[in-house]
Amino acid sequence: MKKNVLITIVVILVVVALIVGAVIFWGKEKTIDVDVAGQTLANSTPFNELATMDITTEELGSLYGINTENVEKVVGKMPMMNVQASMYLIIQAKEGTVDTVKAELDAYATQYEEQWSTYLPAQYELVKNRKMGVVGNTVYMIIAENAEALEQEITK
Repeated sequence: MKKNVLITIVVILVVVALIVGAVIFWGKEKTIDVDVAGQTLANSTPFNELATMDITTEELGSLYGINTENVEKVVGKMPMMNVQASMYLIIQAKEGTVDTVKAELDAYATQYEEQWSTYLPAQYELVKNRKMGVVGNTVYMIIAENAEALEQEITK
């Protein structure tokens, strides 16, 4: 009798531990380490081959129309010359501002696409096929020939 009670208690404890472990594991909100993702992209083709400039918080407001008061951190690269459209931008938004930052980045992406629509067709295709998304409180945009692979690299 005591043996059956002990086995039942052990089974219950194991089941509870498994449930708690699953909740903790699957309940974690996925995040992107902005610095690591930025370094990964900077060291990847095409960004390690192109002449680019860093995108700083100061440029977010003046060039991208993003309210810097909503931004914790930003990393990115933009082309030095207007014959290349490839760029990336990774923004860690402040708590509660992700939707606003995403909407502002979406507006910039639309404007950037319009800008390239009458210029170099191959670059316009890159802009049209950009990858954008949100992971946790991080908003990103990648414009490159291999944008899908780069997106997978930083969001895995």
